[in-house]
Amino acid sequence: MQFNKFKLSAIALAVAGIPTVANAALYSVTKLDVASNANSAAATAISPDGSKVAVEVLSGPVGLDYSQELPYMVDYEHFINSVDDLISYCDNNLNYNTCDTWADERWYGLKAGGAVCDSSDYDAGQCLGGLKKEVDAWNDGFTSNSTATVNGSSVNPFTDTYDISPTGTPDPNSTNVVVNSVTDGGIPVGASSSPYYDNNSIYARAFQRRGFYGDAELMPASSATSVIPGIGQTNAKGVIDAAGKTIVFGSASVAVMHNSTDGNKVPEGSGLGSLGSCSTTLDYSDRACQYIQFANQAAVWFASGTSNTDADNAKIIASFPSGTTGHTYDSAQASVNSAALVSGATEPTMVGFSTYDDSDFYARAVKFTPTTTEDFATCLTAFETDASKRCWTMSLIPGIEIRQDGNIVYRYTQASDINESGVVVGTVKNARLDSGSYAENVFINQGTSTQILGSGQSSLFFKGYNATAAAINNSNELVGKVDVETNRDRERRQRGYIYGHGSNFTADFDGQRGWLLDDLTNGAAGANEFRIAEAFDIADNGDIAASAFYCAGGYSSTAHDALCNGEEELVAVKLTRQSGDITPRPYEEKSISRSGGGLGVLGLGLLAFAGFWRRKK
Repeated sequence: MQFNKFKLSAIALAVAGIPTVANAALYSVTKLDVASNANSAAATAISPDGSKVAVEVLSGPVGLDYSQELPYMVDYEHFINSVDDLISYCDNNLNYNTCDTWADERWYGLKAGGAVCDSSDYDAGQCLGGLKKEVDAWNDGFTSNSTATVNGSSVNPFTDTYDISPTGTPDPNSTNVVVNSVTDGGIPVGASSSPYYDNNSIYARAFQRRGFYGDAELMPASSATSVIPGIGQTNAKGVIDAAGKTIVFGSASVAVMHNSTDGNKVPEGSGLGSLGSCSTTLDYSDRACQYIQFANQAAVWFASGTSNTDADNAKIIASFPSGTTGHTYDSAQASVNSAALVSGATEPTMVGFSTYDDSDFYARAVKFTPTTTEDFATCLTAFETDASKRCWTMSLIPGIEIRQDGNIVYRYTQASDINESGVVVGTVKNARLDSGSYAENVFINQGTSTQILGSGQSSLFFKGYNATAAAINNSNELVGKVDVETNRDRERRQRGYIYGHGSNFTADFDGQRGWLLDDLTNGAAGANEFRIAEAFDIADNGDIAASAFYCAGGYSSTAHDALCNGEEELVAVKLTRQSGDITPRPYEEKSISRSGGGLGVLGLGLLAFAGFWRRKK
């Protein structure tokens, strides 16, 4: 799979020139400027009013998501630490015939020309990105793989020396920064690693992941013990103003990984036999402290408050229903992914996931509902100084049970967003093959009613499809990416989509709920230079933060499967809602046409980017 710029061979086309479309489109497309040496970029968050857009640039593929508490949503043991572990995950969860290549890409990275690296390429220093780069940073140093901006301004909050940090000189160009959301005022919310510190050619970082709100470092809970105050992880997903306070939400470490002495938890190539030496004592000269992991729990921070003396320390909002550890290797995980003031409420309802024990740990979609036992504002004020307070009650989202009729049917479920109408969106990962795929389907929940989207709702969601539910706005418009082919042997190509839920979404979608975004940009000025790869976030006015394949000068026609006879890139784009009509794109090649969905075989050279940017805003 190609990652960055690549050259396509010239192919004779039956269609000469680039046909024009007379009408104006529903969306215009704007390419967002990034550094000239960028390899691949995506607009991953947009402010609620649509005025601010966050862009992330990757130098190469990500081995494990920089902003995901639970790797691939199934690695409770923290066992994915080698190319063989990645192959095993792919075999058991993706069912590709190309798992060796899939794993090599995520472990070794890619060459500058887009070819997947192997061990010899890596040893020759030809590879970009990949998990092995982080494993080997102890001896080799590290250069940032993920950088971020908001409206063109750099976001890199952790470049200074900390109260607890390694000896040496920090390199500000060695952090991995992700932006999970952005406010109307342009304040970024996300997570970043610390820089690596050069100490006589030994390189250590203070922490692997720490949440931020603007320039504020979001710390673990003040009651945290062991190594957590120094290298414990936090992750900020978003922010909401409620009950007179600014509440940042996400996750924070509460315990060191279970059974850290097990050799399977050690990254391949680190030369360590165990991580146990860093389970209770923090020593940055101990290489094990670069790799040890944690159990992370749903948490909030109060960025404002009169009685709060540790505003930058996490407040844990729930307990693990099945304990912090389980079985032989498992570590529990949970997070708040989104929050909203539902139906005019003054207290936020939040959604995310938490692990539950059902013979093994499983991540399950949950809702955090404000308690009704006392005034919510009073509860929050007490919570600022009393860690035992609980101002939310955690409950499972109904209708998507992991076990049904005695059988495990889902490998995980996760809620990614909630809007002010109380509509929750998320995904379920099937444990059984469906049309050759362990399908990841979209669910929509409101109250006690949960629906998994299928072909009855839109032809986008064919049998066995995979999709993300990245975000839903207050107009009930859901965006993400969805399969656009049905092959069974490799990673499927995907494209950005939008889906209108219920009866009160505001866009005029010509009587059809679901569309590929490429259909909605057809006819806009310059839009034939783009094919929308993935939608990450949507503002309340309908503007969308996305990534797109870009062909300078335009594709060979306006068709979905048109070819680029030049250099094709993955770029960050903003889609702006405007007055216009919908003219579905045609297909040039043999295809499967589905009205409104625009599904079918995509053109040569337009390759999927699944797995590199997986998080919701």
